[in-house]
Amino acid sequence: MGRLIVARLAPFAMGLFTNSPRANSAPARKQNRRVQQARPRPMPAPTPVARKPAVTASRAGVRVNRRVDAPRAGAKPAVHEPRAGLKNLVAAVPRVGARGRRLFSLAARLAIAVTLAWGVLLAVQAGYQYVTTSARFEAKSLVYQATPHVPVDRLQTLLGLEPGTNILAVDTDALQAKIAAEPWVKRASVQRSLPDTLIVEVEEHEAAAALLSGYFYLIDRDGVPFKRLEEGERGELPVITGVDREQLVAGDPRAQAAIRRGLEALTAYQQAPRPRLSEVHVDEGGSVALYTAKTGAALRLGRGEVEPKLARFDALRAALGERAEQLAVVHLDLDAAPGAPERVVASFLDAEAEAAVLARGAGAHKPVSKDIAQEPAAPGPPPAGPARPAKGKSKKKKAVSGNKFASGIPKYD
Repeated sequence: MGRLIVARLAPFAMGLFTNSPRANSAPARKQNRRVQQARPRPMPAPTPVARKPAVTASRAGVRVNRRVDAPRAGAKPAVHEPRAGLKNLVAAVPRVGARGRRLFSLAARLAIAVTLAWGVLLAVQAGYQYVTTSARFEAKSLVYQATPHVPVDRLQTLLGLEPGTNILAVDTDALQAKIAAEPWVKRASVQRSLPDTLIVEVEEHEAAAALLSGYFYLIDRDGVPFKRLEEGERGELPVITGVDREQLVAGDPRAQAAIRRGLEALTAYQQAPRPRLSEVHVDEGGSVALYTAKTGAALRLGRGEVEPKLARFDALRAALGERAEQLAVVHLDLDAAPGAPERVVASFLDAEAEAAVLARGAGAHKPVSKDIAQEPAAPGPPPAGPARPAKGKSKKKKAVSGNKFASGIPKYD
């Protein structure tokens, strides 16, 4: 009984000695045991972390962590699959040495290269078949500047392209050779311009003279006979004569030298306004004689340089004036002695004109004031009959003018 009273009065006695107003105002409450002893809330179990596959102890020098790397009970061992590759395939070949692996690698590479090359070949073949059969690459246009002897219709005949011809299937070299085979064509060029155009360029020979050597030929400025002379093609071209046909056919340098010599004399003569030439004769020694077309006058240049001799001929024509048209032969090949004046020997077609010129030359040493051109012609005997041609070279000129050249070479084809 006494213990019970003491236990109940003990909390009251303790409050007397404390300064807390709450303790003095009310007695202490009795707390619930469930509140005093609160249990923790249940937490979900943590998710197991994926572990790396266990490492076997077969690796030399590696210590196995049993807690981390040890396989779980009942789990299957992890299997490592190597990546697919040429090296892994070669390494996976069983019971093959290093030499076998090298051979296998070489064979694999060769197979890959052959496969790629075959694929490229098939692609090229397909592309070629497309471009050679497609209508986009059909030859439809022709770019060409017509020449005097190869007009457009003649060129189209030479090309012989049918409608629908593929421009890439055209053999340009064959077409170029076919065009160049034309006599007047010196050089030809055929080019493609994709997708459908052909460009043709033609350069013709320029006829400089005609050549008589067994047959009549047309020659260019280089002295090359490029075709047989046909009717109406000569025009006013002079004829080079004196070239041996056998030497020309055999390609003898003497024939080429004679042609070049004649062309040099012709070119020098045509540099100034002079009477038109009909023939240029070159003999075996290289001596040149020119014959005019109107009167058939012969200008004998001989060998050596041509320009100084033509300058003397120009001075003679200037001195004669209108009587220069009566010249028959002019010798310009006379070599004067050192210190002596140059000489020119000339003969005339008309005897009276020749006598007048000679009288003028004889009177040049006398002090005569009037010109011989102003003197009346000397009276001669009356003509007994019809006028006859003067004797001498003028008669020969008329005799050979029909079927022969002025040099005496017969005209034949």
